[in-house]
Amino acid sequence: MKYMHKAIWQSDGNLVIRGNTRALLFRALDDMRADLDKRDGDADQLKRTLAALQEVLGAYDGKLPSATELLGDPVKQRISRNLLKV
Repeated sequence: MKYMHKAIWQSDGNLVIRGNTRALLFRALDDMRADLDKRDGDADQLKRTLAALQEVLGAYDGKLPSATELLGDPVKQRISRNLLKV
């Protein structure tokens, strides 16, 4: 997995989310929303929660990277780990 910045709690209770971690949060929200849209109406509460979170966070500025771009290719990582074991 690629290096991800950690979220930082400030003394006033705010949470600072930087760089690729911020992009990962928006990617997770977008993927979850897309998955929920495919399902029936049984996830209304979760959809409302995601909508409220999206409203608080606002929009992502720029093009949202894919999960593979953010985290790296899992197949390549598995092959790399297996080669290191030899």
